[in-house]
Amino acid sequence: MICMVLPCVRIWSDKCSSKYGRRRPFILAGSLMISVAVTIIGFSADIGYLLGDADEDHRNFKGT
Repeated sequence: MICMVLPCVRIWSDKCSSKYGRRRPFILAGSLMISVAVTIIGFSADIGYLLGDADEDHRNFKGT
């Protein structure tokens, strides 16, 4: 997956003419996506429970 995405992002960033520069918008977008992904991973047990996991598979600790 990364072998396909990384070259595309490089091409897009080279053609980018943002007032913030060529790389900064992509760094910001990537950072935001990683932050969301890490948050989802942290709450994955709670999200699984909300989506219908069996009660015996769920731990008592809530992410908050």
